[in-house]
Amino acid sequence: MLLSAGQKGKRFMTPHATAMLHQPKVPSTGERQATEVQIKWKEVKAQKEVLVKILSETTGRSASKVEQDIQRPLYMTARDAIAYGIADKIIDKPSETIDKVLSTGDWDTAAGLVQKSIA
Repeated sequence: MLLSAGQKGKRFMTPHATAMLHQPKVPSTGERQATEVQIKWKEVKAQKEVLVKILSETTGRSASKVEQDIQRPLYMTARDAIAYGIADKIIDKPSETIDKVLSTGDWDTAAGLVQKSIA
């Protein structure tokens, strides 16, 4: 979902990457009380509805299609993810797109997370 919700035109995958869609998982119930199981079920159902809505909006697929596709894990190659609407482009190491990405230190500094030393 994170990849699909990125800025359109800038959602990249490497050639050998895999994208996967799946529905939210319910943790094992073990010895939980019936009330706790019901509460958790409601939470997971709400998460699934949000997931379907976001994926539908970001991929251009209908909500019913997304819901059908996440019934079982759906694994996609980079090309399949582009066709589905999750990603926009396949990039490789020499790509200038990768060259434009800031290092972690530069990113932190640009975001104001690192204080510059005062001399």
